[in-house]
Parts: sequence; structure tokens; C-alpha cells
Amino acid sequence: MDDDRRLIAEVGEVISVPRAAPADSFVLHAPLELLARAGLLPFVRPDARAGARERVRGLAAEYLAAGDPVEPPAPVDVDSVEDGAARLVAAIEAGDLDDVDRLARWVGDHSTASELRQLLAQPVAASLAAAAHASILLYLLPRVALAADVPVSVVRGPARELARNPRWRLHWFDDPDGIAATSGTLIDALLEIPILGLPGNNFIFPIMNQAEESGVAAKLLAGVIDGNAASAGRDLARIAALSMLQESPDHAPYGWSHCLTMPQAVIALAGHGSQPRTAIAVAATHVVGFRAALGECSLDVGYQPPPAATADLGEAIATGQREAAAWVWHAPEAALDEVVTALATRAALHHDAHLVKYTLACFDAAAADPASRRLYLSAAASLSGWWAQFPDQ
Repeated sequence: MDDDRRLIAEVGEVISVPRAAPADSFVLHAPLELLARAGLLPFVRPDARAGARERVRGLAAEYLAAGDPVEPPAPVDVDSVEDGAARLVAAIEAGDLDDVDRLARWVGDHSTASELRQLLAQPVAASLAAAAHASILLYLLPRVALAADVPVSVVRGPARELARNPRWRLHWFDDPDGIAATSGTLIDALLEIPILGLPGNNFIFPIMNQAEESGVAAKLLAGVIDGNAASAGRDLARIAALSMLQESPDHAPYGWSHCLTMPQAVIALAGHGSQPRTAIAVAATHVVGFRAALGECSLDVGYQPPPAATADLGEAIATGQREAAAWVWHAPEAALDEVVTALATRAALHHDAHLVKYTLACFDAAAADPASRRLYLSAAASLSGWWAQFPDQ
């Protein structure tokens, strides 16, 4: 494990230097992909770990080839970590990329991952810049054991992307007195999301902006954002996993995967720097946004797939999403640990960052909600089945 920890740290050093150009999908996801691969590595089948490590090494090589790095930031005089974080947030809000990089480098060099989470979770929770992915970094960095030596300055790249669009934020919940409270439960609200369709494209900002500007998020969620964050997180994760299992496969790899990974990270930061009310409101808006834009059906919370026709998980995944999910759903309880190993191994050897992030997110959801473990493992198997059908995407 020491060698794995050292490898993750070395690649983290590479990825901690931002690229000068605006981040494409690969660059944006690179720090998150590294952390997710580090999180999966202990679950990987022993004979496949060399291949999983090669994927990690390849991430560094691809990142170096992804464009010119920024110029080394000039020194900055900062009084404390709290002062540095406050100035970093102000620089992000001002869109000053040079100040952002100077301050992010200083904060990264002088704080722990847990301190960074505590200082930035609330300020970045509602941001839709950087594809609303900054919270995933803050969630994963302190909790992935093999990433303990990744430099905290890996925040530099995501911070620059936040600063490119500082006005892209959710805000419907900012004024509690101006919101007409609704009745019912969070699950009730999530099952009543209207189908609005795609707002021109499937990027994160327009999807979430549609949920806010249409009034749908406020109408559905105003009365259910002051509850318990852990309970809300379980409700949101179950709806996200059911969406992967029941909705059209067209949006499986980038839509329904994000429907779990984004809100899971935001709500996990409740009490760890983020106010629970903010975390619940933002995470629930993410789920509302995806379901309103991408959903095609009403979800059945009592859903059970028919029994699988295939003999083993590998054959089921090769057959496709529905069969893979069905195989895991009906697998003997004693086989589920082997399912975890198989799914982790497939994701760790795969090229796609979203599959890696989603598989780990399903494991995390199952740990937080053991009663629904089979649901989350079935969802992870479903996405593996999608990639088996479309390997070159």
C-alpha cells in the first residue's frame, strides 16, 4: 500500500499544476478521477492491480499532454489559512484568475485536506461553475486513504475554473422568508418532478439553471430543505440509483452518473464546512435538475428487475445494462462482496472517469445506506453494462 500511496501522490503532484487554457472535460475531471481511482484500488482483484496502477500512471501522462501549464504563481503574503481561504473565495467571486492561482497555491501549501474542506465547502456548494464538481474534490480528498499524500494544492485547477464563471450559482434558497414552504417529504417532491426536457444541451449549467429559473426547484423543495442531511442524502441517492436503472440508457454515462456523484458530494459536506440547509437544497436541486431535463418516465420506488438469464456477472455485463443490473439484484447475499471486487476491477481498468467516479460513489452510497446496498451495486453494474455495449465512447 505504501507504493500505491506514493504513486497516487506523484500523479497528484502532476495534476496539481493547472493548465493555462480553460479546462476541457478531461482536465476538469483529472483530480477527481485520480481520487476515485485511489478509492477503488483497495477493492481491485489482486491480479488486476498492476493494470489499475497503469491507468493511474497514464492519467499523469495524459494530463501533461493536455496543454501548457500556467506560469508559476507569484508569492503572496497571507496572515493565516482562514485569511487565505477568505481571500481565495473573494478572488474567485471577482473572476481574477491570477489572484486565484496565487492564493490557491498558498492555501494548498498551508492547509490539510480537512481544513480545505471546512473552509471552502459552504462558499462553493451552490456554484455551477467547473460543472459543479468542486464539491466532489472537497468530499474525496480528505477521505480517500491512498490519497493522503496528494498535495492539497490540487485545488488550484478547480479554483481557476470556478473563477471563470463566478455568477453561475444556485440561489433560490438564499432568502428563507421569500420562499413559500411546501408540504410533504423529500421523496414526495422528487417523485413529482415534471419532465421539462433538455434546455438546448446536456451541460451542467443549463440543466441546473433550468431547474431554478423555471421555479420547479423552489416549488418542489421549499418545504423539505430543513431536515436531516444524512436522511436526505439517502433519499437523493436512492432516486439517483433508480434513475440509472429505470430511465433510458441514452443519458446513463454522463447524466445519470452525475445525478448521484454531484449531490452525494454536496450533502456529505453538511456539517463539514457546509450548512446542512444549503447542502440539502443544492443536492436536491441537482437531482431535480437532472430528472427534469433527462427523465422520460415516472420512477417506481418499488422497482425490481426480472431475474437474470445469464450465468455469471461477466456475461451479464457483456449483455448490457438491464441484464447486468438484474444479475446483481438477484445475486445471493454471499456473492455481493465478489460483485464489489468485480465492479471495482472493471472500473479501475477502464478509461472513463465517469465510470470510475460512479462506481466508487455507489460503494459509498451502499456504505451509508446498507439496506439499499443491492440497489447501488445494481446501478453500478448497469453503468458497466452500458460501457460494455459502447466501449469506444
